[in-house]
Amino acid sequence: MFTKLKMNFKAIAVAAAILSGMFSLGLAHGAVAQCGTATCSSSFSLDFNGNSSVGTGQLLYDATSGAVSLNTDLTSATGPVTGTAGGGLMWTMGDGSTITVGSLSGNADPILGFGLGASTAGATNGSTFGFTFNLPIALQGPINADSSVSYSLSSLSGAGAQISTVTGSNIVTAFEVDTTVGGLPTLNKGVDVGSTFFFNGGPATQNSPVFTANNSFTGDLAYDLMTVKVDFSLSADSTVGLSGFVQQVAVVPIPAAVWLFGSGLLGLTGIARRKKAA
Repeated sequence: MFTKLKMNFKAIAVAAAILSGMFSLGLAHGAVAQCGTATCSSSFSLDFNGNSSVGTGQLLYDATSGAVSLNTDLTSATGPVTGTAGGGLMWTMGDGSTITVGSLSGNADPILGFGLGASTAGATNGSTFGFTFNLPIALQGPINADSSVSYSLSSLSGAGAQISTVTGSNIVTAFEVDTTVGGLPTLNKGVDVGSTFFFNGGPATQNSPVFTANNSFTGDLAYDLMTVKVDFSLSADSTVGLSGFVQQVAVVPIPAAVWLFGSGLLGLTGIARRKKAA
């Protein structure tokens, strides 16, 4: 009897291991783009009232793990930039408005998380703000993508505050980009997210809902960049903090033979159990 129980346990353990392997085969990460050094960099740029040359910075990622971070070395950025107390970067515009990249996170799989901010404190007019981030990618075949964004919006006067879309109907847009000459046309990932949010009165702070989106599409290795854009307008005498992410994962189909093999093992386990019961 002990031998039978031992055999049954082994059969169940083998079946569990196979099934675990089958599910782990279902998702595959992209390769980390290499640059010849331990830490690689990619660029991001800022836009203020349609001026796309107000400032730039760097996104860093580890060449081994792919971990993403913000380069806070001021020499890596351009424009009227200073460091923030929270470890981010802030650009101050001529009218006193500010643009902040507080944090960047994620992985070169690719997953890009962001913590951003903007302020029109003391400004008599509202302004438009834009952030464009690039992260190298190497994914092909069926891809699952999803995104999320939310805002903490503050009115510094009694007029209230509003953050609005300026391009299309969303604040966050994400694309696959082929940077080669004559390459494939830019592909929208289908996970554009984030809507207009406002409130009346103040001074006050209100938090938006969490906006989410997901989509499946077919990727191509010719696309070598994931580009994420965050564009919005902000009312006068207001501040906003935005946090969110865009990620995508290549889906690797599980071969039918593997499913059959796993089903067969589970069937053998059931037979062994019936024999034991008899």
